[in-house]
Amino acid sequence: MNKFFTWIGSILENHPIRSLFTTLIIFAVLIAGVASISLSTGNETLVQTDNPVYLSSEKMSESFGEDAAMILFNGEKEKLLDPETLGEIRSVEKRYEADDRIFSVIGVPSLLNQITEFQQEEIIERVKELSEGLEAISFMMIQSGEGMSTQESFDPSQVEKHLEQMAEGLLELSEQLENLTSMTDNPELRQGISMMSEGIRESGSGLLEMGAGMGEVAEGNESAVDPASLMEIGNNLSQISIALDIFYQKSGMLTPDIPQNQAQIDEMLYDESGNLREIFEDVIIDENHILSVLKFEGGLEDQEKQRIITDIETDLESRDFKGEITYILSGKPVLDDALKSEMQSNMQLMVISAVVIMLLILSVIFRVKWRILSVFIILISVVATIGLMGWLSVPITMVSMAVFPILIGLGIDYSIQFHNRYEEEKDVKSTITHIGKAVAIAVIATFLGFISLYASVVPMIQDFGKMLTIGVVISFIGSLFLLMAFLKLRDDYGDVTKPRREKEKALPYAPGRIEKVLKKTTNFVVQFRIPIVIMVVILSGLGLYMDSEIGIESNIESFMPQEMGALEDIRYVRDVVGSTDQIVLYFEDDDLLTDNTLQWMTELEERLYENYPETIVSINSMNTLANRLDMEGSSSEESILERVKDLPENRRKMFLNQDRTKGIMILSIDNLPTETLEIFIQDLSKEIESAPVKSVVITGSSVMDVEMVEGLTSGRIKMTLLGLALVFAALLLIYRSVFKALVPLIPVVLIIGLSAGSMYLLGIDYTPITATLGALILGMGTEMTVMVMERYLEERSRGFEKREAIITAVQRIGKAILASGLTTIGGFSVLMLSEFLILKDFGLMTVINIGLALLSTLFVLPALLILFDKMLVEKEIR
Repeated sequence: MNKFFTWIGSILENHPIRSLFTTLIIFAVLIAGVASISLSTGNETLVQTDNPVYLSSEKMSESFGEDAAMILFNGEKEKLLDPETLGEIRSVEKRYEADDRIFSVIGVPSLLNQITEFQQEEIIERVKELSEGLEAISFMMIQSGEGMSTQESFDPSQVEKHLEQMAEGLLELSEQLENLTSMTDNPELRQGISMMSEGIRESGSGLLEMGAGMGEVAEGNESAVDPASLMEIGNNLSQISIALDIFYQKSGMLTPDIPQNQAQIDEMLYDESGNLREIFEDVIIDENHILSVLKFEGGLEDQEKQRIITDIETDLESRDFKGEITYILSGKPVLDDALKSEMQSNMQLMVISAVVIMLLILSVIFRVKWRILSVFIILISVVATIGLMGWLSVPITMVSMAVFPILIGLGIDYSIQFHNRYEEEKDVKSTITHIGKAVAIAVIATFLGFISLYASVVPMIQDFGKMLTIGVVISFIGSLFLLMAFLKLRDDYGDVTKPRREKEKALPYAPGRIEKVLKKTTNFVVQFRIPIVIMVVILSGLGLYMDSEIGIESNIESFMPQEMGALEDIRYVRDVVGSTDQIVLYFEDDDLLTDNTLQWMTELEERLYENYPETIVSINSMNTLANRLDMEGSSSEESILERVKDLPENRRKMFLNQDRTKGIMILSIDNLPTETLEIFIQDLSKEIESAPVKSVVITGSSVMDVEMVEGLTSGRIKMTLLGLALVFAALLLIYRSVFKALVPLIPVVLIIGLSAGSMYLLGIDYTPITATLGALILGMGTEMTVMVMERYLEERSRGFEKREAIITAVQRIGKAILASGLTTIGGFSVLMLSEFLILKDFGLMTVINIGLALLSTLFVLPALLILFDKMLVEKEIR
């Protein structure tokens, strides 16, 4: 490996401009990918796309839509439910009912409209029946009149009965026809309906009078009824029958809409006892709130969802809601949209803050020429990393947002190490030859520590690992080829008074204040090495023991900025509505619309309500929909199957697809802790074991959360152990010595235990990002320990005794380790400035862990190097 870096050093020494130009071209190509970077907050960041829960959720959304935007209207009940307000809301709903991107629209106006449409269909069917009946009765009346005129025999009592029945039907039909006038904008049709209504009402009144006259005819008073009048009404009814038939044929011109009369609206909303009808319970929340829900079609891109949200906001703002009516637009798509904006602003704040803090730290700790060059190099490397992620279509998530300050803090370490050694050597080839291997080993160890994140089953952690592993490699390349080329050109061309290739000789080593302090601390460690190691081992063991007591936080909302308006809105909506969390039962069979299946679903709903009253807020299915639309109370007369078949298609599609092979039952549940939710899902699995269908799957956003927690719980320890195994194997392969591979890892393992103890004492739970701490500690801690051990072995190879070698090693490299450690802490500390709580906790723990890594490197590792010196150093050197 030393030969390889000697060769690299020769290239940079002899061709700095060519090397710099080539590297800049490569980085420019990588940076171009920044335009393709995307932000992701969907389910694909929580669980694997081949996970059965994810797959069933995707299949369900294809048939029944997915996320929904909710509009919660607030105001006085009288104003919320008056025709004017409902008309404005209906205008919004109607626009999105015709939008191909919207799967369904549910609200008070849309339900009123559907009821009106249902009633219209019934009236129109009745018009057809009455048209036929009028034709028959008119024929009978004409025959009766002719019979009376010719004194032929007829039954007056039978005619009287028919006349009374017909009169009642005509009067009722007249009223129903009058109501239909509000369903059309066609003035001629409206006038025609009114004229028919008036004619039928007059005929009905005339028939009532004739019916009474028929009674007198039966008693012998044949003059009580004029046969000509009876025949005239018969002819009139025949004409009305013809008009009704024409009306039936033109009924498609009618457009159902909400009634314009408050009394009619109230009659639809409330039953005879004044109680709200069940169908409106999900949209009329209380005295001051009504709800409209716009469910999106499945498979929409995030950008399309954002456009829909913008359209809805614009549409609502243009409406004139009078009477102090206010509204809140909320739901998961709205929250996701706001979250992405917040992520962008937070990333900008973190990057700027990290750069400022590092510049301050470097100006104080790292006193060399062009000290800020390292910051410039790492910024280019980070942007190149983002660009490569864009080319590879790896999205930025709430977890991978932390990559930028991490890479700035971590990657700058490589630049500092190269820069520090160059100022000591004043020669590119010599610098890279001496320190290239050490830095490369540190990079490999860090890379392997981070690559263990790939073992997680949580996609956002995998993406986090991808960005980190690629980022450290790019940062190393930038430090090696950009930094060293710049430093070479600086010294070759920086002072024009010197001859062009004249080298500035390195000054004799003169320890500064930091080096003097490090010498004293190292002497102390060497003297008390055994007690120090024992004490740290005990503390680390206690921390590892308490690790199992640390909780796991999976509530996505708890990760977000708590002052974010969209988050406050969705919590307010949840408080008002009762629940926004859902579990969905997804059914598949050859035909779900059977008596047996529907009966089982009905029994399941009753059983769930009975067994889980504190968990389930409401249940919605095709069964409950059929019962709620049963305005006339016909449920006792019709089977469940008949009622479901009678449902309007635009309502039935919400729970049953067109070919009747897929269906869903939606369980709105209380906001539950993860452990309680997991138990409920297990119980629910037992409840559906007897389902008389081919397949029934439990899915939905709440189930996704449980899957994520399981992934965090099972993957966290696996990631850490895998990382340890990979790093140990790599070091063993490089050093061909068990002890050289083991000694740098011992302080890191101790830090993992101390970190767990710190989390327990601070009351910090594991989240998708703090679950990566073991792998991060491994990657970042091993880098420091390898650098110090390499310098110690170098000093021992020069003939120094172990005490002198460790003091020299810590003095010479300690300042760079301290500078890189403090800049890394500075980079990570900006995470604590983030509004995202998930990053605040992570920032605090990484600051603590890097601090522990520094202390472990400067206090524990020197003690271990002295203790294991015989196993690390060849006999001829000893």
